[in-house]
Amino acid sequence: MNRSKILLALSATAVINTSSAMAAGLSLSQIGTADSVATAGAAGVTNNSDAAATITNAAGLSGIEDSNMMLGGQLLDVRSQFEPKEGESTQSNGLQFIPHLSYAKRLNEDWVAGIALHSPGGLGVAYSNGIAGGAQNIVKENKITMLSLTASAAYQINEQLALGASIITNYAGVEASVFDRTVTGKQLAPTFALSAQYQLNEKTRIGANYQHGSEHDIEFDEALLGIQGMAINWPATFDIGIDHQLTEQLNIMANAKWQSWSDYDANYQDTYSAGIAAGYQAGHWLWQAGFSIDSSPVDAEYRDIVLPLDKQWRLGIGAEKTLASGAKLGIAYQYQNLGDAEIISQGRELLRPSGEYSENRVHFITLSYQF
Repeated sequence: MNRSKILLALSATAVINTSSAMAAGLSLSQIGTADSVATAGAAGVTNNSDAAATITNAAGLSGIEDSNMMLGGQLLDVRSQFEPKEGESTQSNGLQFIPHLSYAKRLNEDWVAGIALHSPGGLGVAYSNGIAGGAQNIVKENKITMLSLTASAAYQINEQLALGASIITNYAGVEASVFDRTVTGKQLAPTFALSAQYQLNEKTRIGANYQHGSEHDIEFDEALLGIQGMAINWPATFDIGIDHQLTEQLNIMANAKWQSWSDYDANYQDTYSAGIAAGYQAGHWLWQAGFSIDSSPVDAEYRDIVLPLDKQWRLGIGAEKTLASGAKLGIAYQYQNLGDAEIISQGRELLRPSGEYSENRVHFITLSYQF
């Protein structure tokens, strides 16, 4: 039994949660606003209408006329069930509320600044029969807390081009029951993002955002089996997208994204995702829907039970109403399928029992308010 590997994988589950999801932890391309959830994350990189651009594309803050504040929150309901080829199945369930707060202010004709606090991922789940099922009852509970504080600025180069930059502080904390003992750890890590938006014409806008990877040196509050902590790589991300106004009422959005998951492990590969969304303005109501899909960072021969990442897809729908005061109230729902995450092992490996997930999904319900 390689207990060092167990803790390494556990730490990785707590920290390496970017745009992919796993049974023990969830990372989000959605940022706790009705717009991001309804469009399945496809609209973020071209957003230039509210303070949430602080997170998704700082250059988009250039669209703020005076000031904007966004308040949001999303409730996640996650459920998965692993069916090993030998032994008993195990089920994980969890509910988590993830907040969003962002504010942007125009400083002068050229500059706009923004600040945001949100959670890019995290989850608290309990396993009905241990993390792997049957006798492999290693991890019974896993709680992941992730917060990002982002400070951004946008500069309008000319009527068409705006550039943006962000300084980001990521907080990651983990608490888990391992071998009937509680392991906890937390750490702050800095990173940055660079972005641009370009208005091709009155109807079409493109956006791009690069967020640099970072490293978390997590120290456990107490040594367990001689292990004091772990250093974990956080993949870099590049997102590019387009927003096109088809008619006065209808616009479409599309994006493509790359993440450097090959930095995580030699057996992992970079991931690619794509999304498409549409918005329809009907009076005071904006109706939106979107779909996106991600590739898998690891093949079944190298996947393990603690970090069972796989290809996944998500479908969102939502609506936002403009109130008499000019404020906007939005609500959205999204279904995310996390894949069957098949594991193919060469024999009886503790963290790699052959099997797959018969159920592996997340429901999102989101409310947001901006003024």
